[in-house]
Amino acid sequence: MRLAAQRIGVAGGTPLDVVTHMTALQGQDLGQCLWAIGSRALGVTRGDVRAAFARAELVRSWPMRGTLHVLRPDDLRMLLSLTAERTLRSTARRADQLGLDPDTVDRARRVTVDALHGGRSLDRDGVLTRYRQAGIDPAGGRGATLLFRLAHEGLVAWGPMSPNRPTSPSGQELVLLDEWAPAADTLPDRDDALGRMLVGYLRGRGPATEADAASWSKLPLGDLRRARAVAGDEVEDLGDGLLALADRPVVDAVPMTHLLPGFDEYLLGYADRTGHLDPVHADRVVPGGNGIFLPMVVHRGQVVGTWSRSERTQDVRVTVTPFASLTAGAERAVVRAASRYGRFLGLPAVTTVEPAA
Repeated sequence: MRLAAQRIGVAGGTPLDVVTHMTALQGQDLGQCLWAIGSRALGVTRGDVRAAFARAELVRSWPMRGTLHVLRPDDLRMLLSLTAERTLRSTARRADQLGLDPDTVDRARRVTVDALHGGRSLDRDGVLTRYRQAGIDPAGGRGATLLFRLAHEGLVAWGPMSPNRPTSPSGQELVLLDEWAPAADTLPDRDDALGRMLVGYLRGRGPATEADAASWSKLPLGDLRRARAVAGDEVEDLGDGLLALADRPVVDAVPMTHLLPGFDEYLLGYADRTGHLDPVHADRVVPGGNGIFLPMVVHRGQVVGTWSRSERTQDVRVTVTPFASLTAGAERAVVRAASRYGRFLGLPAVTTVEPAA
């Protein structure tokens, strides 16, 4: 049911369709989040996803948990209306330690608007250079903290790919959100926003619990219970605390084998991940518990290994490292999944399945 809700392995659709369906996708790593979209709309290419950013259909920002996500501009505004105040309160002490008093923040805000207004965009280094020129020292995390603050105010977001380094983890440019992507909808009141958040979460991840949704959004459980009340008949109680949309996709022939990116919603979208990943193998996906989630091999709903890739001019080399030996049929399915990733990049995939460790 979760594979179906997440659209994993679904053919057709556009990048905008995927992100609208999911509400928000983890976006810590730019290259990985492009494939997170591609793996949910088989047939689109990396160029198609980049073009959706260039058309202002998609942006990347920190809507919750201090974590980058990809989402529609209006969904960003809606989520920030619920989460930004809490997040900024939690980071206020750090800002004080860095000497970012209200006058400095206000000056950075004016410099940022001056640098980006008129539809202009700059990469991170370009904006930080403007800060230095204005007498604001961005070193020691001050520049990053200022950008984080301005993003939570809804002033800026990451928009088009940088023409100089489109494949870099930071290869996006900052834009003024309201200028780059003017609001299409009126901002909902808090109750409406809570209901939309929960419905959007379950649409792309159900069945899930209120605790899962609270972990994903970092809103208190009281807010999630209020969201459940607002959503009303749109949400169905499946028992054992599991919730799903009443109008959810019928689970029929769901593709079973996938190469998913690191930080994928299939794992990070839930507080309890044990249904997808045996805790025995957790440190294989997050080595040393360092917070870096490796790309995952999923077979019959379970994470059964990790994978890596090396993109070259003529092909992409995919190396699969299973936790335990795969059957011949599972290996063939893994090779087919790697070919889908190659088509997303526009390159043939050369796949190696290593012996189980």
